[in-house]
Amino acid sequence: MRKGSNRYNNPFFNNIDTNTYVNEIILFIEQKLNLFPDYLKNSSILQNLPNTIEGENKITENLCVFFNTHEKKYTYTFEKQDNYEFQFSNQSTGKGHRTYDTGVILANTKGNLGKIVVMEAKRLPTPGSKREKEYVEGNLGGIERFKKEVHSQEISNNLAIMIGYIQGENSSHWYAKVNEWINEQLQQSTNPDISWFEEDKLKIDLNFICENEKITKYLSAHSRITLDKINLNHYWMILN
Repeated sequence: MRKGSNRYNNPFFNNIDTNTYVNEIILFIEQKLNLFPDYLKNSSILQNLPNTIEGENKITENLCVFFNTHEKKYTYTFEKQDNYEFQFSNQSTGKGHRTYDTGVILANTKGNLGKIVVMEAKRLPTPGSKREKEYVEGNLGGIERFKKEVHSQEISNNLAIMIGYIQGENSSHWYAKVNEWINEQLQQSTNPDISWFEEDKLKIDLNFICENEKITKYLSAHSRITLDKINLNHYWMILN
């Protein structure tokens, strides 16, 4: 497999320890995400959500607002470098958008260094016809887009995030269903440009604890066409 490390050259990050920030972003998400379902209910957007991708985008837009509001009062566990802070930039706008849903960027009052983590979000079940397996595969398939380097190809760290908005059934149901869809790709990939392996399947993160049990976390690792493997943290929340 050819390596695409030359895509990672970003001179703006030369003096910034982005790995420390990425670890802090994960810590922040895992501390705050369990508060989002109630926040969303109080925001009243769950009523009359379009049964299309636009409904998914509205949830993601509110998730970014939620995260950025909490970041303002968040105490970092390390001394910020040049006062850089992370911010969640919503990209899920426009009908049929083809970019990632959210980019987590580093910025201070002097400038924006760009994104260091990509987040992709999917509703479970995915609304609309012919989109049932979109968490995994297809033109807008979440995992597939990481594997074929549509998402996160320009970021040096090999970690990205997927968010699952559960609006029917429960996490156990979708855990089995998503791995079933991945197993189908193992038998025969619908995209001839990418290959699927056992490690593509989601595994429960036994070290993750959510006090109100609204969030579950899974881990997976995925080969890519030209780049090194990427690891995905999957966070699923109950919104029904």
